[in-house]
Amino acid sequence: MAKDWLSAAEIQKDASIYGKFVLVLAGIAAWDFLSTLPFDWSIIRGKRKWRWPMALYFIARLCMMLHIFAYAVNLNAISRIPCIQVVWISKVTDAIGTPVSSGILLLRTAAVWHQKKRIWIPLVLMLLGQIVLWLQTFRYSRSEWNEQRKACVILSTAPNPLLVAVFSYTMAFDFIIMALCSYRLFKARSTSPISNLLFRDGIVYFAAAFGANLLQSVLGALALNPVMNIFALPFALVVSVIASTAVFRNVFTLYDDFAGGPSSNSRPTNSGQPVVGATTGARTNVRKTSITKKSNNGLDSFALNPVSHTASQNHHAFGLGGIEVTRVVDVNVDIERGAQSHYTSSGKKGNLDDDSDGWPDREDQKSHLPM
Repeated sequence: MAKDWLSAAEIQKDASIYGKFVLVLAGIAAWDFLSTLPFDWSIIRGKRKWRWPMALYFIARLCMMLHIFAYAVNLNAISRIPCIQVVWISKVTDAIGTPVSSGILLLRTAAVWHQKKRIWIPLVLMLLGQIVLWLQTFRYSRSEWNEQRKACVILSTAPNPLLVAVFSYTMAFDFIIMALCSYRLFKARSTSPISNLLFRDGIVYFAAAFGANLLQSVLGALALNPVMNIFALPFALVVSVIASTAVFRNVFTLYDDFAGGPSSNSRPTNSGQPVVGATTGARTNVRKTSITKKSNNGLDSFALNPVSHTASQNHHAFGLGGIEVTRVVDVNVDIERGAQSHYTSSGKKGNLDDDSDGWPDREDQKSHLPM
């Protein structure tokens, strides 16, 4: 005998499982938030120079927390709550958080492609299309308080074709972003740990987000009952936000490893001397510049500028295939040149000695220590 998914008993059972599942997701979201709080705090305190893409990072995390806890309160309430407001919070945060997560990866892809208009303009138009689709889901969601179940009972959700369209579009959009970024980074990944990191993170993000959105698309297409139609909705948002923000943070943490951490306020320099990163092995071009204690408290940033072979005045530019992390001293790493060659600021090619480990000798370091 076929299972009656629309029976009152089945819907109540599904709602009970859904409530427990949301509590698990709330725990995962809280763990991610607390475990990465030091990174957020370093931005708030000004240890990392503020750049506007950081706003997307914080918006995505805020939407995830509000969304999942609105669901947790709704499905596990012990007294009457305002259902309309709670459902509105969950819908708005979902509609904002999902496109913002895609937007974080869009910006990185545009930077890797040197902000070419033929790349970023179509991507932005696709992002706007994703936002428009999400906005269509607002008017269909209705719920009311059920005194027996002590929860806001879902009366209706967006039509199944719309749900399937939203998540299918999101999957296709993420795939295009991943494909463009991976294509650009694939050749350089074997010679540059930076491009290898970005390539790996792009694949991981896509796999996580694609799986979560696929699950929600399948449940929406099956149209079993109002609860099952949106069963994986919070799961898709939590996975997408955690994955995209992790990609965002990894760019900074890798640079911290290269440059000595986010707490260094001054960096010694060599006058035209090549240096090899301690953890990355990537060769850098160090321009002739004096040692300075001056710091603008902007120790690194997610600068979405195309890769250039000349760093800006008084900054290190750690080139990440178009994504640059800016620091106080002039350094530029070009992943497309690989680890076997470097170019001085005058454009002439130079090489390290065979017996060099990439760092100045002890005698050389004495003249370059920060004052």
